[in-house]
Amino acid sequence: MNDHKQRGFYRVAYPRVQRPVLAFEFDQYEVEDISEFGIKIKVDDNDPTFMAGDHVMSMIVFPQGREFDISGHVVRVQDGCVGMQLDTALPKGFVRNEALEMLYKGEAIK
Repeated sequence: MNDHKQRGFYRVAYPRVQRPVLAFEFDQYEVEDISEFGIKIKVDDNDPTFMAGDHVMSMIVFPQGREFDISGHVVRVQDGCVGMQLDTALPKGFVRNEALEMLYKGEAIK
């Protein structure tokens, strides 16, 4: 199945050293990729913090200093990753600029 058609939005994948973080008061999680309406978070397989159906409110912090308050629902937890569908989109222009920056750096867009 073609992931682009399944998701409906292109994803910007980040190399480990450039990943944004999902920041909570006492914890942070690496964000592997983003789209306008979703994020994929890296978690330890034994971390019970996220469960499918959970509503999450947090902040996503990008390495260059941009921050966005986000909320959304966990749609899947598998293979050390959490998929979250956002209630409100990340700014389209910001996601597009992130995609262009990753292309410029030779990184991937899914």
